[in-house]
Amino acid sequence: MYNYYYGDNISMDVNKEMYNKNLPKQIMNFKLKDYVGILTGGGPAPGLNATIQSFVYTAYENNIGVLGFHDGYAGILNKDFSILVPEALDPNRTHISSINNINVISVTGIVGQPGSILRNSRTNLMKIEGGIKKAKENLDELNIRALACLGGDDTLSVANELNKSGINVVGAPKTIDNDVPGTDYCFGFDTAINAVANFIRNLYWDAKTTNGVMVVETMGRRAGWIALEGGAAGGAHAILIPELYRAKHENPDLYPELEGYRNINFNIDSVVQIIDRRIKRGKHYAIVCVAEGYNDEILEKIVEKESKNLPKDEFGHVRLDKLGIGKIVADYISKKLNIRTRTIQTGYLSRSANTSAFDAYMSINYGIRLMELILERNYGKMIVMEHATFNVKDLEIATRKIRYVNPWRFKNISKFWSWTLTG
Repeated sequence: MYNYYYGDNISMDVNKEMYNKNLPKQIMNFKLKDYVGILTGGGPAPGLNATIQSFVYTAYENNIGVLGFHDGYAGILNKDFSILVPEALDPNRTHISSINNINVISVTGIVGQPGSILRNSRTNLMKIEGGIKKAKENLDELNIRALACLGGDDTLSVANELNKSGINVVGAPKTIDNDVPGTDYCFGFDTAINAVANFIRNLYWDAKTTNGVMVVETMGRRAGWIALEGGAAGGAHAILIPELYRAKHENPDLYPELEGYRNINFNIDSVVQIIDRRIKRGKHYAIVCVAEGYNDEILEKIVEKESKNLPKDEFGHVRLDKLGIGKIVADYISKKLNIRTRTIQTGYLSRSANTSAFDAYMSINYGIRLMELILERNYGKMIVMEHATFNVKDLEIATRKIRYVNPWRFKNISKFWSWTLTG
């Protein structure tokens, strides 16, 4: 880690009066020369708190205070924030729970804690009239040096707009769906696939004991990373991912990497055949893993009908947990084979699991590097993990397209089923 510590005799090139006068210049005997902000947007993902803790620790090592905005971008609009402090300034030790009527929150010991101590929301500043302008005004009023945004492509697209408006912004890709382009891993994904794999391994014994077919629904609105990797690691007998259908409808010029799916003929009827063959071999149980965003030509009319009156979030996304593609798949299998099926939704369970070691380690590094980007004045960037290295890329990359599962990955895993695909 770079040493950015600034002692009393070293200029930080920052006016000591530059930030809002209501923000304390000193906490106990710890002097602060500047402030930065951080927020978490979208859905929860294990690793958010680890990123927050390392970000705060790195900031205070450089005499910079941290404002944590609550409920994502809503916190900026509502001026709802707290001062985040490291262990040395923990309110339980200092007995200081607020300063100038601003709450003080310790980030001590939250590396493995799921969720976000700041709370999340799906507030979309671009859908609120004057939202970007109002957010900029409120941030300008606080006069913080920069804002760190942790989130998926929706959150990072808003961060990119804020950066264009003149706010100094940096970001990190957070989503258990793992579908943000430009990075090999989003934090939260590893925890999610481990949770799904464990669910399936446990459910296997129930299915085998009761001669049942279980359909395990995972998160994955557009990309099937969780279903594919969690399902394979758990030992699912068949896996359905959105790419199998979406590849035939996406622009081939924008997504040439999906071309291989056009030669893969695998859908709900393929799953029915797999289960039927198992039954004929005396195996009267099976586990099917399906991503929540799955669809195909056979089910599309049912999905369309069931989706019509479903609520949407502020980014226009249908609430897929209300749709329940797992139940649609289970009902179809039951009807075709005249067998009993059951459905288990794992989404909320997988994103609230205790943070895995991999996600915690990656998130700690993300937090450190985010603060270093601010110290370097390298704004409009995001930290990514690429080829096992932490790299820096333009925020705009996160807004361009979806990071889909490549066809070769699905073909490779399908060999585990041996009889389901040819070619």
